[in-house]
Amino acid sequence: MAEGHDKRSRLMGGQSENGIRQQAEFPAVENRQADPAIQKVYWFPHAMEVRLVETSPDVPSSEDLTVHPFYFRPAPQDRLPAPSAIALIRPEEAHRTRLPDGWGGWNDAVEL
Repeated sequence: MAEGHDKRSRLMGGQSENGIRQQAEFPAVENRQADPAIQKVYWFPHAMEVRLVETSPDVPSSEDLTVHPFYFRPAPQDRLPAPSAIALIRPEEAHRTRLPDGWGGWNDAVEL
């Protein structure tokens, strides 16, 4: 295991990147079930926070071509032990909008 990965896991109190991915998949599935208009869900891997961008034609166009996520505190009782950030954008804005600082680039995104 790479030293950096091991260090990230320790910083997360034992939460692995795989654990963060599992947490990311939970709202991705739940949100798609609640809103069938969601077309794609992009996960931006991070060691300590779930970062998702969901695309839906039912949301207004971005006025500044910037992703503006909603932030949520950890909720372990709801299977969400890490903080989360979730944003909604229009499908045609994917790969074109500016991501929040520290999220990396669209090439870092993993489609869930």
